[in-house]
Amino acid sequence: MNVLVGVISPAPVWVIPRSFVEQLQSEFPQHTFLDAWDRETIRRQLPEADVAFTPFIDRDVFPTATRLRWVQSPAVGVGSLMFPELLASPVVITSARGIRARSIAEHVIGATIALARRLPAALRAQQAHRWAQDELEGPGSGVRTLDGLRMGIVGLGSIGMEIVKLATPFGIRISAIRRRAHDPPPAGVDHVYPPDRLPEILENSDILVLAVPHTPDTKQIVGRRELERMKPGAILINIARGKLIDDQAVIEALRSGKLGGAALDVFTREPLEPDSPYWELPNVMVTPHTSGAMQDYWTPLVALFADNLHRFERGEPLLNQVDKTAGY
Repeated sequence: MNVLVGVISPAPVWVIPRSFVEQLQSEFPQHTFLDAWDRETIRRQLPEADVAFTPFIDRDVFPTATRLRWVQSPAVGVGSLMFPELLASPVVITSARGIRARSIAEHVIGATIALARRLPAALRAQQAHRWAQDELEGPGSGVRTLDGLRMGIVGLGSIGMEIVKLATPFGIRISAIRRRAHDPPPAGVDHVYPPDRLPEILENSDILVLAVPHTPDTKQIVGRRELERMKPGAILINIARGKLIDDQAVIEALRSGKLGGAALDVFTREPLEPDSPYWELPNVMVTPHTSGAMQDYWTPLVALFADNLHRFERGEPLLNQVDKTAGY
C-alpha cells in the first residue's frame, strides 16, 4: 500500500518534522511511504496513493487519485477537503479532532480571565509606567469576577466539552449550541439548544465562545443582527475560524462598547493584515492562531494516524471520521 505523507503548511510550525515520517516508515515497513514537502509534490504523488496524510487535496487533481481510499487531515477543520467530488466519493476523511482540545480550552479560560479582569488595560498601563488603580478598581472599572457569569458555547464538540470542564469550577453557568440538541445536556451544561435557537444564547451570555467548524451554515454566524442581540459589554472569544464573524460589524461593536472585549485567535485572512483595526483596539486580545499551541503536538497526532492506519489495515472503523454531510 502506498501512503502519502504531506503534512505541510505555509506556517513552518505546522510542517511535520522529518523524524516522524521516518518513525512511520519504521513502524509500517510493509507499506511504501511517499513523503512530500511541497504542494506540487503532493499533486504529483497523489495518483499513486492509497492513503494520504495531508491537509491538501487539490480539486483538479482528485479525479486522477483513483487508488485513494482514505485521507487523514492533520487539523480539526477540514473545510479545504469539502469539495463536491470528494464528498460524493467513497473516500473516507478523518480529522485530528480532540488533540488540541485541552490546550484550546485553557486558552479560552485564560482569555476569559484576562478580559474579565481587564488585564490588557493593566499591561498597557505597565508599559506606560502609569499607576492605573483608579481605572481598574471600583464599580465603573468594568472588572468582573467569573462566579455567576453566563457563557454561551457555540459548538459543543471535543473543544467545547473541555471548556465546560475548566469553566464550571469558576462558577460560570453554561449554555451551548450543538446539532444534536435532543441529547441530554452533559454535566456542567445548563441548556443545550439547536442552531436555530442561537438568539437565546446571544441574549443571555456574558461570554460567547465560538468553537464550531466553518461550514456554509456557520459563515458569519456573528454579524450585526447577532451583535445587537448580545448583552451590552459581553465578551466574544473566537478560537474556531475567522470567517465565523463579520469583521466590520465586530469592530464597530468593540469601538462603541456594545462588545466589552474580544479574544481573537483566528482571522478571515492570515496572517492578520498589519493595518487591521484589531491590533489597536484596546479591548481586543489578538493571538496568531496559537490557541491550540502545545509543547509537543506531533507525538499525539502521529500516534492517531498510526492507530488509524492499523485500523485501516484490519478493516475496522477509523477514529474521528468526518461526517461529509455535516462538514466536520
